[in-house]
Amino acid sequence: MLVETIEITHVLPCLADTSKIRIHAQPSADVGEALPYLNTVLPGAIYNHAALALTFTRDQRIISVFPHRVTAAKVDDLDDAQRLLEWLRDLMNETWERRSEVTPSCERRQRLTALSVFKLLPGTNCRACGFATCLAFAVEMAAERRSILQCGPLFAAAFVDKRALLLGLLKDAGYQVPSAFAPAAGS
Repeated sequence: MLVETIEITHVLPCLADTSKIRIHAQPSADVGEALPYLNTVLPGAIYNHAALALTFTRDQRIISVFPHRVTAAKVDDLDDAQRLLEWLRDLMNETWERRSEVTPSCERRQRLTALSVFKLLPGTNCRACGFATCLAFAVEMAAERRSILQCGPLFAAAFVDKRALLLGLLKDAGYQVPSAFAPAAGS
């Protein structure tokens, strides 16, 4: 077992959402060596090897893990924080126990920009996705709050090339690609 506990040390108001809290917590052990393994198993994580920092989101919560500290923002309350830290502790321990089966990654994933996504959307501003413009949808998609599947026009025959490029861009950046579009094994 790598970590027995992750104890909350500070509770502060959340800067991003005033109805939420942010927390600082301390793991019972140094988790620095586990960060490259967690970078592999957490889809969408951003790892900075030089700073030994791993940042990811879980259910809109923003979590950063350092060797001796964990921070989380947009947390509902203390009960939510405890559940989140228990989940993280379990994930760290399971990943550490399976480290012989996991290839550690020190690569830093780059986030897509809204503009790079927008350029590959149909540009119809049809509102089928629930947003007034394709640019507004692109902002949400780049932030991983919306799925490519919510853009109906992108799946019309006229946009097959843009769709293929956007799916490739998402995959290369480590974003979640719907399984129907994931490359088949051996491709």
